[in-house]
Amino acid sequence: MFTEKQKEKYKRTKYTRELERFLNRIVSFVNKKEDLTKEEISDYMDRIFKPLEGIEKVRLNSPYLNELERYVEKTANLPQGEQEIDDIKKEILHGANQLQKTKRKQNNSAPKHKGKYHD
Repeated sequence: MFTEKQKEKYKRTKYTRELERFLNRIVSFVNKKEDLTKEEISDYMDRIFKPLEGIEKVRLNSPYLNELERYVEKTANLPQGEQEIDDIKKEILHGANQLQKTKRKQNNSAPKHKGKYHD
C-alpha cells in the first residue's frame, strides 16, 4: 500500500515532531515554575521522554535536526548529574536558544537571491 520511501518519511516526521515536542515542553516547564527542584525536573523529563523511547530512531539529514537530537539526549541526562538547579535551567535554556538560532539560520539562507541586488 505504501512505498518504502513514504514509510521512511512517515517515521522521520514522527521522530522529528516528538523531538520538537520534547524541546518545547521542557523549555515551557522550566520557564513556568520559579522554584524547581531536581526531582521535579527529573520526573517531568522521564514523563515527556517516554514517547521518544517508543519511536524508532531515524537518520536525520538536517544540521538543525542533528543538533536537536543531541540536545534532547544531553538534556534528558542533566538531572542525574551533580549540577545545581540554576545551572541545569541555564543549560536547558541556552541549548534551546542555540537550536532556535540554528533553525533561523537554516531558514534564512536562500542562495538564489544572494548577491543579486548589490549596489
